[in-house]
Amino acid sequence: MSNPKTQRFLSDFVKLILLVIVGTVGFMLVERWSFLDSLYMTVITLTTVGYGEVYPLDTNGKIYSIVLILVGAGVVLYILGDMVELLIDINLGGRMRYKIVKLQQHQIVCGFGRTGQEVCEHFKANKIPFVVIEQDPLVAREAEDLGMLVLQGDASTDEALLDAQIARAQGIVCALPDDTHNTFIALTAKGLNENIDIVSRAANPGSEAKLKRAGARMVISPYVICGKRLAAAVTHPLVTQFLDFVMHTPGKDLRLEQVHIADESPLIGRTLKETNIKQTSGAMILAVNQSGKLITNPSPDLIFCVGDELIALGAQQDLNRLTKLASNRN
Repeated sequence: MSNPKTQRFLSDFVKLILLVIVGTVGFMLVERWSFLDSLYMTVITLTTVGYGEVYPLDTNGKIYSIVLILVGAGVVLYILGDMVELLIDINLGGRMRYKIVKLQQHQIVCGFGRTGQEVCEHFKANKIPFVVIEQDPLVAREAEDLGMLVLQGDASTDEALLDAQIARAQGIVCALPDDTHNTFIALTAKGLNENIDIVSRAANPGSEAKLKRAGARMVISPYVICGKRLAAAVTHPLVTQFLDFVMHTPGKDLRLEQVHIADESPLIGRTLKETNIKQTSGAMILAVNQSGKLITNPSPDLIFCVGDELIALGAQQDLNRLTKLASNRN
């Protein structure tokens, strides 16, 4: 499928050539000039450069020149301006596509509405590589202006997802307001990369089961989450304030993070008590995801295994030390 911007540029170029041809033929018919003289007169008239006439104009020639200037000069300036803008956009788009092609282990955000914007802001704040797929050209341009990698297209199509390098992507976020579109995206994404992690928004709670059957690991309803948060803000205001402080306050020391235990980590085969994580790293282990089971407030006798996911609370430097310990990085 051709690039819409390239098609528009070619369309402007054809319009410009046709306008020059019409102007040239008009001078040839009105003034009986040669093709070259008529072409020269048409170009200097349409571009309003102010050169003198090739030959003195008769009455019909003057009238034709006035009409050509009034009708054609503004059109030419508009077309040339549009072509320059498109050349800049095409050049920037080429650079953007080059950056997208080089992405690995990135996230794909489908839709740049209110939900998609929040997701992108979180990814930017945490320096997570991502690319946005947005169908609306105006919204896509808005995302580009914010410095994001953007592809304009339908995220439910193979072409758009392949352009977003889905084969090398780590996950995809289906943030469109329509549950049907999100389901199609999940199905398409799973068909192109069976290992991709899919998280989706669901406007209708009844769509959750369908989205999970389509391959989504997690389905989130903004209305359900909003209702629970509102209720918690009334019944447990300090808890809500604490969670907001930890999860949504940039630049603060205290953070909540998920840490993966990799192969050859010194934590493997040892208990929580033996590793003495709180003293060695400064981070506090709140929960452990072990073999698909989430263990909250883990026992000191819990033995760590390869692939465990730790939910830890602490300052950023504490979490960094825990990450190094869990990945055995020096």
